[in-house]
Amino acid sequence: MQAAPFSDILVPLDGSPTAERALRPALELVRRTGVPLRVLRRAFPDEAETAAAYLADVADRHSGVTDVETQMVDQDSVPDAIREGLGADTLVCMSSHGRGGVARALMGSVAESVLRTLDRPVLVVGPHLGESVTFTGRVVACLDGSTASERTLDPAHAWAETLGLPLWLIQVAVPGTPVEWMTQGGATGSAPLARLAWRLGDVDGWDTYHSRHPARELADLAASSYHPTALLVMATHGRTGWDRLRLGSVTAATVHAATVPVLVVPGGPPEPVDAAGADHAGAARP
Repeated sequence: MQAAPFSDILVPLDGSPTAERALRPALELVRRTGVPLRVLRRAFPDEAETAAAYLADVADRHSGVTDVETQMVDQDSVPDAIREGLGADTLVCMSSHGRGGVARALMGSVAESVLRTLDRPVLVVGPHLGESVTFTGRVVACLDGSTASERTLDPAHAWAETLGLPLWLIQVAVPGTPVEWMTQGGATGSAPLARLAWRLGDVDGWDTYHSRHPARELADLAASSYHPTALLVMATHGRTGWDRLRLGSVTAATVHAATVPVLVVPGGPPEPVDAAGADHAGAARP
């Protein structure tokens, strides 16, 4: 098994069962890779005693799997607290608290802010994650015909090798996809996927779906028992305006609906968080 593409795992918690959902894949990854696990909570001075007791309880509950390190950070913004807890190769594994709507609402404001500002893939789990996460099946790199979505390829390849799982490329082509989003050669046939598979190497299969609801298509694919899926790897597209709404919402909606973890690969350089964004994220849940 190849060395993991991360040195340790950080799970941000807020005291809720929803946030603790992220411990399911994190603990399984610890079993598979042997990397250290840390749980982090943002706590102001007057909350420190309660937060420390809560984190100690979490560590005790999972002591049979690994020694869980606990960390408290005093920051106004939850995303800033998460960033303060990062090492050079730390994997953030977090739960989305999103409850409906598009992009930000589906993902949850803290998760969405973290994805906008981090320089690395983040493992995100939604409300429909299975009770048992075993990382059994295939790793699926999700493509949409755009060059930006190809950022999923290298992380998907690395995770497939680390977990010893087959790698698939799946493209969901939405009718009417703008030509400028397509890779050379067109986005609707199998030839572009075949070329990507050849370029990447060690790809076990690929397929193309046509759907006006790509997030639903990917969530159904992940839940299928015919070709079990362990992990979806998706990219965020763009930072603002229509690009973020149209493309970023597909990733957010997939996280919201998927029964498996989604490795979300950020798009472009990290985005600074302004004071308003930090205040909003600090008041919300991941």
